[in-house]
Amino acid sequence: MRIRIATLSLTALFACLAAVPSVADDRPDEMKVSTAFSASTYLDHVKYLAGDELGGRGTGTPGLRKAAEYVAGLLEQAGCEPAGDDGSFFQNFEISGGKQLDQEGSSFEVEGFSRKLKFDKDWRPMPFSASDTVEGPLAFVGYGIEADDFGYNDYEDFDVEGKVLLILRYEPRSEDEDAEFGGSQRSRHSLYSTKARRAVEHGALAILIANARGDDDELYPFRSVRRQYGLPMLSITRKTADRLLKKAGLPSCKKLEKQLESDRKPLSADMKGLSARVSASLKPRMIQTRNVVAMLPGDGSTDEIIVVGAHYDHLGTRERDGKKVINNGADDNASGTAGIVELARVFGAGPKLRRNILFMTFSAEERGLLGSRHFVNNPTIDLKKVRAMLNMDMIGRLSQDKFEIWGTDTAEEFEELVERAAAAADIEYTAPGRSGGIFRRSDHFNFFRNDIPILFPYTGKHDQYHRPEDDWELIDSEGAVKVLQMAHLILGELANMEDGPTFLKDAPKKERKSSRAVAKADADDDGEPTPAMPRVAMGIMPSYSDDGKKGMLVDGLIEKGPAAKAGIKENDRIVKIGKNKVDDIYGYMTALADLKPGDKVKVVVLRGEKEVTVEVKLGKSTRRGDDDDG
Repeated sequence: MRIRIATLSLTALFACLAAVPSVADDRPDEMKVSTAFSASTYLDHVKYLAGDELGGRGTGTPGLRKAAEYVAGLLEQAGCEPAGDDGSFFQNFEISGGKQLDQEGSSFEVEGFSRKLKFDKDWRPMPFSASDTVEGPLAFVGYGIEADDFGYNDYEDFDVEGKVLLILRYEPRSEDEDAEFGGSQRSRHSLYSTKARRAVEHGALAILIANARGDDDELYPFRSVRRQYGLPMLSITRKTADRLLKKAGLPSCKKLEKQLESDRKPLSADMKGLSARVSASLKPRMIQTRNVVAMLPGDGSTDEIIVVGAHYDHLGTRERDGKKVINNGADDNASGTAGIVELARVFGAGPKLRRNILFMTFSAEERGLLGSRHFVNNPTIDLKKVRAMLNMDMIGRLSQDKFEIWGTDTAEEFEELVERAAAAADIEYTAPGRSGGIFRRSDHFNFFRNDIPILFPYTGKHDQYHRPEDDWELIDSEGAVKVLQMAHLILGELANMEDGPTFLKDAPKKERKSSRAVAKADADDDGEPTPAMPRVAMGIMPSYSDDGKKGMLVDGLIEKGPAAKAGIKENDRIVKIGKNKVDDIYGYMTALADLKPGDKVKVVVLRGEKEVTVEVKLGKSTRRGDDDDG
């Protein structure tokens, strides 16, 4: 439903312009807009936070540490008191920053082959590899592809269970460059994720991926990614593969590729006399980071708290077309962070409010809401005293005419309160219900999960989202001031309430909906998008963090969803789906990739120290494409 707010009358407008910075009028049907906000001051904060000097504020980087010091200093100037660890403005925590390769713990030995194979020259673990040690006979399995829809199957009539597979990179080429399989645009069957999935399904222990002809025969580079595909994976040179094939009495890679391309028939065979011991050791790379936490005291009449937060991290500096580029994140989320310090400045000037206001900027939001999750799990204040949370994530593009306010259905009082505040600030907005994907994709969600009412003003996604082009020049600072005026009125009224707001666990029946409910996508630490969503739904909220522990943590459950019906519980760790081992979110996505809605699958979860097996009947989801490069 689109809500049109009437323009203020001239009398009311002049009254607003003349008003002293104020929270709310005594009469509930009138609000006074503060004139203390400055578009130029706001934009100065954005310019600093989104400046090249901070390098894109990647989690754990010096730039993010500078941003934290900057925000903490401004909150202290505004009259806020430290509310972090040990009397500081900071709450420190540790997250996994992808993987690091443990060379000492990794090895590759082939029994029956006299030549010693050298790490980083002949072979190297791939970044998608599971961390494990396996041993079994070697077998050549072509391209490791099972594409019956194109009449090609390297696994046809060949048993690979318990074996280590030598596989060629890519897929057999077709003479037709426009072919769906083997054309100039490689199909999904050529992807590492697909090849690994097929190997796991057929019971293989590990895969060795050899460079194809046309490659420069360099080993696949190891970079820190969080995906892993369920079994040990080594990149080996074509030269090494040829030596192993020759020892087993098989043709070279070049000859095998040529025959597979011409005949389109499997050439899979055991590599007689050879067995391999593969050990890939990949360890979590831990990153130290921190939230900024500051309390603006109320008038002392209550210890209740209203939280207003924003994430201050972004994607950092990355490679794009072979060059280093800075993702400055002016809208996402220097815009919201600048809003936090401006709200603190205006509220700090007085008058004092009844309740305390906790101003927070979260780290590691781009890693999966990890900063806010850490806070609610390890609060530096009494979380039971928190009455509401307002989240400022992307408020810098009001001129797009996409302004949404999420969460109006999380408290009985919110709909009327937001309408009055928006009217006073002369802002049009839509109020989506809870069904949109964005509801779970920003820091307010961790508070909502703890039965705290939330509001989330959001000026909309744009073409520069999560791209280097998201710079301060595109920020609508005048529009941001209008959003802050509205937020100031809402927060002031919430902070002066005697009771409430009243949390609504379930949305009211007359739920407002928006046709522009666009999910805010997460990104990995190296710029890769969130894993492709399978076409099935298990009905869980998976954790996107990689804490180095076994399995993937179930962060939450969809009520009456497939997992909940099957008996899976929050904080279970999924360790296996069907035949697929699950170590993290990426293993989870991989395990679900080929399943269909209505399929029943055995799921093994770790509950404490005990393994529990349940059968889940999968529901329907939305599918997106794979994202690895093969």
